[in-house]
Amino acid sequence: MGRFIALALTAIAITALAERPAAAKPATLDAALGKIASYAPAAMQYQGTPGLSIGITDRHRTLRVITLGYANVELRQPVTPQTRFAIGSITKSMTSLSLLSLSDAGRLDLNAPVSRYLPWFSINSEGTPIVVHQLLSHTAGLPDDYASEVGYLYDLVALRQAHTIFRPGASWSYSNDGYATAGAILAAVAGVPWSDAVVKHVFEPLGMRDSSPVFTPDALATAAVGYQFLENDRPAPLHPPLVASPPIDFVDPAGSVLSTPEDMARYMRFYLDGAQTSGGTQLLTPATFRAMTTADRLNDGRPAGSPGVELPEAPDFYRAYGYGLAIFNSNGDHLIGHTGGISGYTACMQMNLTRGFGVISFANLVEAPLHPCAIVLYAMRVLRAQQLGKTLPEPPALPDPAYVERPQQYAGKYAAPDGSTLRVTAEAHRLVLMDAGKAIALYPRGPDLFWADDYRFTWFLLSFGRDAKGNVVEMNYGPVWYAGDRYDGPRTFSYPSSWNALTGRYENTYFGQPEITRVVIVKNRLTLDGVDPLVPSANGTFEADTSTASFGDYAQGRPQTLTIDGAHLYRVDLP
Repeated sequence: MGRFIALALTAIAITALAERPAAAKPATLDAALGKIASYAPAAMQYQGTPGLSIGITDRHRTLRVITLGYANVELRQPVTPQTRFAIGSITKSMTSLSLLSLSDAGRLDLNAPVSRYLPWFSINSEGTPIVVHQLLSHTAGLPDDYASEVGYLYDLVALRQAHTIFRPGASWSYSNDGYATAGAILAAVAGVPWSDAVVKHVFEPLGMRDSSPVFTPDALATAAVGYQFLENDRPAPLHPPLVASPPIDFVDPAGSVLSTPEDMARYMRFYLDGAQTSGGTQLLTPATFRAMTTADRLNDGRPAGSPGVELPEAPDFYRAYGYGLAIFNSNGDHLIGHTGGISGYTACMQMNLTRGFGVISFANLVEAPLHPCAIVLYAMRVLRAQQLGKTLPEPPALPDPAYVERPQQYAGKYAAPDGSTLRVTAEAHRLVLMDAGKAIALYPRGPDLFWADDYRFTWFLLSFGRDAKGNVVEMNYGPVWYAGDRYDGPRTFSYPSSWNALTGRYENTYFGQPEITRVVIVKNRLTLDGVDPLVPSANGTFEADTSTASFGDYAQGRPQTLTIDGAHLYRVDLP
């Protein structure tokens, strides 16, 4: 009997095992790469870019190159693995790497003042010298794009008229001029132009044969055409019409490298291999590599990095910053990366040094605010899950461009001094502007800023204002001011009559892309585009956040130039 029972129980156990679903097998690397590739078209749609190129690598080899869309829309020329894209500010890491190589060779002291290598360099820093490593970590206090002219050395000369925006080493602020200065130091120490130094210290040892440090007609011949918004004189709509960016000659230590996904995979493998080339050559000492890939320190010992969000699409970027690289700690993993953008192009790169993989994505569409980080961040999550044997994450839903956090705070009736009114209503997580019986969708474009989807609101964003308690109480569209239901301040305002001559449209073209601003008066404030106040100073200039603005070159009683931090814009008699 006992034997019969034992056999019966064995049969039952076997049957139960047969009926139990088998444990899911861990996803293969091919499955993970396929998951990333299937999401790429949605990421491309989110950015609205004509073309997209993605490079994925581990420590040993390029795992996948994904190409989508067009390198040239007009010619219907597809993006290929050989298509070059501009990497924008990812260039900064290459400038930094070159300088760190010279430091390891004993030719550069990262703690030396800039003046040791550039005796002609000068900026008012209140007597505190700027040292080299502060340029590499954006802690020098240099303004960003103070002059923004074609020659990067001229931009440094223009800094002689500027002040640091904080005591060097006391805080963090992203600065292209800081990297222009670093590039000038690289050229001075290496004894060759910056572009040649990057080729020698980065491209050649890493085997990056399809990259160029500069924009020239020859370098751009194999590059995707960069695209920008056709209507640069107004806030961009949801689906802006595009036009090819004018080709430019461009050299800049902060952002002029062109590259391919395969070359940038080689570049990422250098970091994933602990600063070794594919041939095993150690380009940086371990201590220097750790310094490059660890947040620099401020004067008080705090890690360098942005106190706020620099990039809404990737809010963790730039919270911490090393030497030319953003630093991340994610679930115990050590990550590095950077984003980039220059007229007509954007790029996003991230590497997991702990687990040994990295992703870069390029797009041929104008920079702000459309970095192709969505595909990179998703790919990094998928690769990590696959390596850990976990379920591969599903792609993120495309964000709702009309989503508003706490929309009810903006709702209410707003009245202009002439008696005209606008009403803002909240619907779930959306805002609607009611004007003359028409419902107009509002789309967030920044803190308390919204684009209205209607031709009557073409030129400016709607800007909401708050009282001392933080309540939304007013709104303006350019110079037209509206008081909300909760507004209890003054209704009439005075300002210097001389300001009337300053109002108007000013523009110039930088790096092939128009820069346009409209000076308007809102209540008793002079502003840029009805958003950024121009606060008068005793010396006749105006302060705009951390910038200094001045008007000059008068004709017929009106200034013909607006100069902001040394960059010149010119009056144009257009709306």
